[in-house]
Order: sequence, then structure tokens, then C-alpha cells
Amino acid sequence: MSAPGIPELTGLRSSKPSWYAEYRQTAENLHRALDQLGHIAQVLSATGEGADALCRAVVDATAEQVGAPWVVLALADDALPLARPRLVGRGPAGRPVGEPAALPGVVAGPVRAALAAAGTEPWQTTEGAVVVPLVVDGDPVGALVACGGPRRTATPTDLTILRIVANQSAVALHADHLLARSEALRRQTERLYAEADQRACDLAERHRQLAEAEHRLDVAAQREAVDAERHRIARELHDSVAQHVLSAGMTIEWCRPEVAHHAEVHERLGHAKALTREAVERLRGAIHALSVHEGDAPGPGLPALLDRLPTVPGLVVAVRVEGRPRVLPPEAEHQLFRIASECLSNTARHARATRATVRLGYRPAELRLSVADDGTGDPETLRRALRAAARRDDGYHRGLRNIDSRCRELGASLRFTRARLGGVRVEVRLPLVPEFATPEETGD
Repeated sequence: MSAPGIPELTGLRSSKPSWYAEYRQTAENLHRALDQLGHIAQVLSATGEGADALCRAVVDATAEQVGAPWVVLALADDALPLARPRLVGRGPAGRPVGEPAALPGVVAGPVRAALAAAGTEPWQTTEGAVVVPLVVDGDPVGALVACGGPRRTATPTDLTILRIVANQSAVALHADHLLARSEALRRQTERLYAEADQRACDLAERHRQLAEAEHRLDVAAQREAVDAERHRIARELHDSVAQHVLSAGMTIEWCRPEVAHHAEVHERLGHAKALTREAVERLRGAIHALSVHEGDAPGPGLPALLDRLPTVPGLVVAVRVEGRPRVLPPEAEHQLFRIASECLSNTARHARATRATVRLGYRPAELRLSVADDGTGDPETLRRALRAAARRDDGYHRGLRNIDSRCRELGASLRFTRARLGGVRVEVRLPLVPEFATPEETGD
């Protein structure tokens, strides 16, 4: 059923409408007001759908309000740059238009003129186009233009209705501009935060690299100082101690013919000469070890060094090498060489041994160096002596302490066991850390 009209609502009936001209005019005005309120309601209902839907609703309501075939809502080029849409139009038969190029000349001209105007109040041009500025904070930012149809004078009520819906669209476009700007600021803030985090990471990495460089410089300075001190000690040993021992040996050699008639003295001087020769060999080995720097080229290798072990009078030494030899740092090789030399010296002096076997074994995960003899030593006695020497430094068992100290510096273990020859077996086990191992063993 259709909605009741004004006559039905008022109850007025007449067979002579001419008698009620004023009534008819009032009824028309009421109908028109209801239509205008419907247009406003249509626009307001589209507010929650976004700026695009609201602007289209405004264009449709304007076309119905003034009966114009062309209605265009457009923003000025320099106003609300982030707001969308920039132009919403409607042509004859409701055809949508979204680009200025699609507007005919009779419509594009009034639109350009409206956008260039600085007024904020609605007006109607002499050609009949209705122009309603879009105003934000008192400044025009665009215009709503209705034109292209038969000239009809817009009433103040029309202009008021159009101003209401135009301002509603202006507010929506301004909100869209602010939202887009806020989103752009958010993205820029996120980008700046990401750049700040990246810079913080870069600074942390540079700080780490700087700390590593400082550490390397400190280590290099310490190594240089140690190398200088080692060189000084080696020079002093060569220029003073070694020369004195050589002089003592030469003196003994000169004295031996003088006491050839005294068998015991002659024998003891021969033993003293052998000791001086051994001392010179030990000094040369120590000088060589002190002269080796960490960055020097690899030496002849540990097996070759063991072949140079000093000869001990009365002791037959055999050297055995097992496994595949591998390159060790020069310092480690000379430490092991000094351990073997000290073991042979202790064997000859204290165990009264006649035979000794130096065995060097290369295993997948460790290197084993052992010195076994047929002397009278006892492993347990050596263990107790080493423990006693660790508690006090009275000059006794200094050789055992040196062996233990060298093992600790290398990170090796030291063991005293009974040898199959009958005497003592001193064994050193050195783990092969990755930088010591060969590529075949590490899997590289």
C-alpha cells in the first residue's frame, strides 16, 4: 500500500481546488522539504562507508535535488593531496565519471571556474550552474557543481541542503586525508625505527670488531714484548753462559793429558768433559727454542728434533716414530723436545739406566710422547717427588717440575708408569685440537 499523501493526512477534500491555491503551495513545499530531508538522510547514511561512497551519495542527492544532468564533486589540485577520490561525477542517465578528461566542455568550464574561486558561500552562475564550495576550517578545498540542464533558479532551501551535503563530503575527504597522512607517518616511523635498529646493529658489530682489533693489538704488543725478552735471554745465554761452559770444557780438555797417569782423575775429567758437552747441547737447544717466534716458518718437525737429542754418556737411546707425522706449532715441538731431553737426563743421572726408548705416536685424537728406560727408578717415588716439589721450591726435583710445567702449558697430561724394560715410563699425551690436525682428520 502506498504512503498517505498530504490530503489524506490533513483530511481536506474539495471539488474546487482553485479555492485552495495557498494550500496547494504549502503542500508542495512540504513535499519538497520531505524530499530534501530524504536526500540529507541518504548522504548521512553513507558516511560510515568511506569517503568514496559518501561523495557518490552527495552527487546522487544533488542531481535529484536540483534536477541537473551533470553533477561533479572535485577537489582543488593543491588541497588535501592525500584525500581520495579527487573527482566524482555523474552524467546523464546516472553515468559515473571519475576523470576530468571525461567531462564535456560545457561542464569542465564551470568546474574549473568553481575550483578557482575563493568564495565559501553557495551561488548560481549566470549560465544556471549551481556551485557549492567544499569548506574545511574556513578555507575552500573544492566544489560541488550542478549544471548542463534547463536553467532553473535554485531556491535558498536548495542551496542550504546542498551546502549541508557538500560540507559532509568535505569533512569525509579531510578525514581521509588525515588518515592517509597518519598512515604515511606510521610507515615512515616504522622505516625510521628499522633504520635505527639496523644502525644500532651496525654500531654493535663495529664495536665488536673494534674490540677484537684492540685485543689483537694487545696480544701483538704482548707477543712482541715476550719475543724481545726471549731474544735478550737467548743472547745472554749464548754470549755468557754458553761461552763459559765451552771455556770450562776446553780447560778440562787441556788438563786431561796432564793427569793421564792418574786413572781415576783422568776418568772423572772425561766424565766432566762429557757433561760440559751435554750442557752446551742443552744450551744450544734452549737458545734455539727461545729464538723461535710464533709467526716463524715451521721447523724441521718433532721427529727430526728427536733425532738431535743430546748424547748421554753410558746410555743407548732408540727413537721410534709411529703413525703419520703432522705439523705442530714450533713452540709445541720444542716444548716436547725439551721434555724428552729432560727425561733422558734424569734417566742417566738418577736411575743408572743403560738403555732408553723414546717413542713418538701420532693418534687420530692425540699425540703420545714416552721415554722408557731399564733403570732402577720407581713410578710412585716420582709421583711423590712431583707432589712434594709442587708444595715447596727448595731446588730439588726441579727437572720434574719443569716437565710438569711444560705439560701444563701445552695442555697435555703427564703419567709415570712401569716400563717393560724394567724401569720407569714417562708418558705425555697431547690432545690434537683442530688447528693442529690435518685436513683429512678434521673432515675438511
